[in-house]
Amino acid sequence: MKIRYTKKALSFGEQLEQLKSRGLVVEDEKRAIHYLTHINYYRLSAYLYPFLEDKNKHIFKANTTFNIILDIYNFDRELRLLLLDAIERIEISFRTNIIYILSHKHGPFWICNKEIFYNEKQYFRDFQRLKNEISRSDEKFLKHYFAKYSEVIPPAWISLVTASLGLLSLFYKNLKSTRDLKEISNKYGHTYKVFRSWFHSLTYLRNLCAHHSRIWNRELAIQPLKPKSYSCIWLNDSDRISNDRIFIMIAIIIYFLSIISPTSHFKKKLVKLFEKYPMIDLAPMGFPRNWREEQLFKI
Repeated sequence: MKIRYTKKALSFGEQLEQLKSRGLVVEDEKRAIHYLTHINYYRLSAYLYPFLEDKNKHIFKANTTFNIILDIYNFDRELRLLLLDAIERIEISFRTNIIYILSHKHGPFWICNKEIFYNEKQYFRDFQRLKNEISRSDEKFLKHYFAKYSEVIPPAWISLVTASLGLLSLFYKNLKSTRDLKEISNKYGHTYKVFRSWFHSLTYLRNLCAHHSRIWNRELAIQPLKPKSYSCIWLNDSDRISNDRIFIMIAIIIYFLSIISPTSHFKKKLVKLFEKYPMIDLAPMGFPRNWREEQLFKI
């Protein structure tokens, strides 16, 4: 039976007193108030939860400190920024190759051709989303196009520049021709089924990062397939690695960057981040003990 929500809004001081009453050690109350003023209490609670000894009464484990929670929060924020930067490079590559390959095979306006897509209803939903995204855009090149040309939307190399990564993923997933799917996925050394899964998972991760959601200790709702063939540079210990934690997504990002941007400093930045926050336990994020020994992670 559902009950009414009767909790009142707490002042920042009351929030701190509540945390202290539940056993959280606060080293510097003035500093803690400052961060509670600028970090939503509910957002911070996602980092507090794993440290609760009694999750019903919200009692903290012994020696849990505000500084520990803050370190994890800051680590997670810096990790999201690092991941977003890497995913941006991958997204631009995906967008470039999908547009290039399909425009040469099916013409400049392939995105308007329902015949090359498998699910017609899904295609029309996605196409309407694309039109909406184009109409909301204030890009000058779009205004110039519509002032000069009569087509409903611009050619793919113009119209899909405005499309979100998620929408681009849906268009790829819905392609009817296996040959089209393979020609794009072959650029990245995987079967289209694995590539499609990784594309979807990267979109999900990108959205988590863009909306400031917790990455540390998160169970991924959308999980990537593991490749059956290890002819590519991949994880030697892949069979024993969980696909519902962030480690596998970091491995996927490094794999794509090895193709797209071989001189990327992503791995070095990742290691520096871990060195900056040595108190962070990597195991809850799916990192195996020997992760630095994997060929994929060697610098």
